[in-house]
Amino acid sequence: MHNRLKRALSKTTLATCGLLLVATLVAACSSPSRSSTSQSASTHITTPTPAYTRGALVALEGNGFKISYPPGLHVSKSDPHLVILTNGAGTIKITFTVVPDVHGKTSAASLLNAAVNAQKVPLKNVQIVPAPPTTTVGGTTWNQESVSGTQRLNATNTMMHSVVMATIHPANSPASQGYTIAYSAPQSMFNAANTTYFQPVLQSFKFQP
Repeated sequence: MHNRLKRALSKTTLATCGLLLVATLVAACSSPSRSSTSQSASTHITTPTPAYTRGALVALEGNGFKISYPPGLHVSKSDPHLVILTNGAGTIKITFTVVPDVHGKTSAASLLNAAVNAQKVPLKNVQIVPAPPTTTVGGTTWNQESVSGTQRLNATNTMMHSVVMATIHPANSPASQGYTIAYSAPQSMFNAANTTYFQPVLQSFKFQP
């Protein structure tokens, strides 16, 4: 069982690492068209919840940003441009990816498209989940998309819900970088994970000078 879970998580991690390469190439190409997926009207992205107030948060610095996260999440920083937070079972996950983007030549829309495609890799029967096209994190506007699909976890087909966002910061600068955030959980526990983990992390996100 543990080996199956490791293999399932490995697919998503490898896809996210591939985003580092894809994002550096999209600046030279037009935005790729979205892969064909069906629309889901039954599931809606949850709205932001009040700031997390239970217990102390743990501070963490990434490449150009800093966050705080609730105890109970494990940190992986296998690459300077990649930070992954997961729960003990590996079913709840938040991924931060940062890529150089001098003068903002890559659009946030192109970066989001690459990140969403990476998120779809371990999923079957992918559906687009209705969500606001933009959101604000760290005082900056991010493009946003949400998807759901079935993933094999612990020898069980599990319906997963993922939210992906992307932005370029600072805009049109030699120091510009492309940022993506993807967070996911089984659909049956997404609302609880959103309150306990995702929103506290997103509300703590700040860009580093």
